[in-house]
Amino acid sequence: MFTPETARSAPEYALAVRGLTKRFGRRVAIEDLTLSVSPGEICGLAGANGGGKSTSLRLLAGLIAPDNGGGLVLGCDLLRSARRVRHEIGYLAQRSALYPTLSVRENLRFRAAVFGSPDPASAADLQIDAFGLADFTAVSVGQLSGGWCRQVELAATLIHRPRVLLLDEPTAGLDPAARQAIWRRLISLATQGTAIVLSTHDFVEAQRCARILLLSEGRIRASGSPHEVAAQFDALALIVSGPDVLSLADRLQSRLVLAAHPMGNDLRLVVSADARGSVEALIVSQGCRSTATSLTLEDAALVVAHRAGALL
Repeated sequence: MFTPETARSAPEYALAVRGLTKRFGRRVAIEDLTLSVSPGEICGLAGANGGGKSTSLRLLAGLIAPDNGGGLVLGCDLLRSARRVRHEIGYLAQRSALYPTLSVRENLRFRAAVFGSPDPASAADLQIDAFGLADFTAVSVGQLSGGWCRQVELAATLIHRPRVLLLDEPTAGLDPAARQAIWRRLISLATQGTAIVLSTHDFVEAQRCARILLLSEGRIRASGSPHEVAAQFDALALIVSGPDVLSLADRLQSRLVLAAHPMGNDLRLVVSADARGSVEALIVSQGCRSTATSLTLEDAALVVAHRAGALL
């Protein structure tokens, strides 16, 4: 059984929780969240919207109290010391917590003061230099592009140099260059020993994490490295080629095919293992051919969603 004393005997973890559960009325937002993250590790909470990712991060940040379960974050008891947890960690919400009418420097100075910096101005200037924000110091946050605004939000989140970062969809809606800038920053922080937990519904982004928890309807459906998560499901992908191959998707029954999308001139199908024979026979009957390939993390999420829908 997990107890705070158990976690203290494992100091290699920056964050260690077990059995965290949160309900809102009759709806289970997250059930039995168990997670340990070491310093320098990047862990992803991946899944569709409504899967429990944001609630999980808010629980880990001490922003809401769990109905069951507990654990430690940076040695602080999540139940008895939630206020201290909130002060020690860095939490980046989906929605901006910055003041749009204040300048970049004013926002950073204010955030530094909130966290008790003895010299908020110097703390703000350090972040401005670290994030390359010198050209925007006097610009109001509301006038920034999405990518630069997210950079300022991350700079504010790091103003007190937290050793645990909890990031809710940190790159959502950003262009490739802005996403790369954020990821370069996260990698740098991880190499310095910061433990990072981030949520994402973008499975390409999720594959950048060392470890993944795949969430659906408030429950952990699989965990491990991105490759390990994808390998846990009894399904496979088929690359189909041949004449008029795209029209084949309309002739395949939805109970046999979990997903279908074009891939250049070919068609990529995700099918359950027990339906493979039927699907391949239909493919051949249409004058097409197929090649099996391994599942991706996104494929695994589609399998989970299909199974959840079948149970409704």
